[in-house]
Amino acid sequence: MNQRLRPGVAEPVILMFSRRQVETCDVDEPLELLRSLTADRRTAIEFCGRISLVVDGYNDDPRELFEVPEVRAYIKRLDLAWPYWFFLLSQIGGVNQAPGELLVRDHRGLPGVTSVDMGQLDRSLARHFGAMHRLAEELKLPEEMCEEVAEGIVGMFQNAAVERIEGDGINKVTVLWSGCMLHAPCCWQ
Repeated sequence: MNQRLRPGVAEPVILMFSRRQVETCDVDEPLELLRSLTADRRTAIEFCGRISLVVDGYNDDPRELFEVPEVRAYIKRLDLAWPYWFFLLSQIGGVNQAPGELLVRDHRGLPGVTSVDMGQLDRSLARHFGAMHRLAEELKLPEEMCEEVAEGIVGMFQNAAVERIEGDGINKVTVLWSGCMLHAPCCWQ
């Protein structure tokens, strides 16, 4: 196992959003916490790869989280205000917990099958890798650590079972849902 991920396994940090927060789109409290985790170099390094996301209150809802418009709106609002997920999210849960993943998937009515808009995914990856790069520069984070995180993120996307569908202007990928997505170009420089 990757040495950097061990603290995330031994001491994970769960960031839980309540249904009330989601339905009122109240991102103030989690945003304050997230900003504190990237406020300085020591804290960012300490929490690198340790954060897991949980949306509470939808356990009895038969829909997947990405199918719930309120969850998508909440994550989008939080993501627009704080784009540094790639550096802090645990890679143990796979891509399915990444905020951008909730925003690029589209359910088409077939159990276990999801479509991903490739253009939207490309924009999301570029935005999040760019944010990670800016954070690394601003906090002077160790280059090897950032490269390792970027490789892990790309690896999560590469571990997906994917089937490309094309034709008549369609530029999507169908994900045979197993908690994975698809391969992604590394935007880390």
